[in-house]
Amino acid sequence: MKAIITDVKFQKEGQNKFGTYYSFKVSYDGKTAFYNSKSKEQKNFIAGQEAEFTEEERTYTKNDGTIGKFNIIKPFNANRQSNFGKALKKEQSRYSGFAVSYAKDLVVAGRLQFEELLPYATVLFNAMVDLDKTIDS
Repeated sequence: MKAIITDVKFQKEGQNKFGTYYSFKVSYDGKTAFYNSKSKEQKNFIAGQEAEFTEEERTYTKNDGTIGKFNIIKPFNANRQSNFGKALKKEQSRYSGFAVSYAKDLVVAGRLQFEELLPYATVLFNAMVDLDKTIDS
């Protein structure tokens, strides 16, 4: 969503599993949300400027046991790479080790000559990648 940011106020500094964070209260379109930044001089939400972001509703339990709600916002970033793409590349990088290992087994078994190891490993690697592509489609 896009909105004009009307006000940004620093709330607190805290620690979580990712390190130090800085919490800000951001106002826009008559709404209020919270934004956690890694730096105190955050540049994503500036009063008077338009910002593009995603909005999420979160809940918490109050001291009296009732459920409260608040919004958090995160800046929109079109350049983020999904974990799926990273995992696929990591999996395909393992294929080179598997291919050489399988070709080595054929050399040890006497089915291939040592000089044929690298060309045959390349054939096996390409076959594994091609098989992966058939799974995706």
